[in-house]
Amino acid sequence: MRQRVMDLLMATKFLEVTEIKASQLAFEERVHLNCFHCIRYGVNWTCPPKIPQVDYQKLICEYENLLLVYCKMPLTADKFEVVRRTSTNTLHHALLAAEKLLWESNYPLAISFMGGSCKLCPEGCDELACRHPDKARIPLEGIGVNVVKSAENVGLNIVFPPVDYMFRVGLLGW
Repeated sequence: MRQRVMDLLMATKFLEVTEIKASQLAFEERVHLNCFHCIRYGVNWTCPPKIPQVDYQKLICEYENLLLVYCKMPLTADKFEVVRRTSTNTLHHALLAAEKLLWESNYPLAISFMGGSCKLCPEGCDELACRHPDKARIPLEGIGVNVVKSAENVGLNIVFPPVDYMFRVGLLGW
């Protein structure tokens, strides 16, 4: 199953995949503070403080298989916003396709966490409820993962702030 999932994900342009252990994910409380200082704090339905209050580190440890999935897109200053949205949605849709494959293969608890805040709705989140609760996913940062350090733990060097490439990093577990 692992190879089928990896093949599906790698078929998407700009996506790469690497295996990761739960112990290699850097959970840090200070990441939550960055969410608090985001201008979208309290607006997005998939971001803190609107996400379920569970022990995400413990939750991740319940999965036997974890893949770090990342989108690496070329970036120029004049295309920053376009690449920001495109990279997020490319990763997001690929993770949903992988979840579907896993669900159809008797892994009903497969889940993904996307890179960056949800951008499914071009006009932003509805004030009353998420328009796509079946497709929306929580950002990896939103559960307290230091993405740069976690990527480093598996040999991936992410430059921040982005210069030549925009990285979006997500996680798939089953």
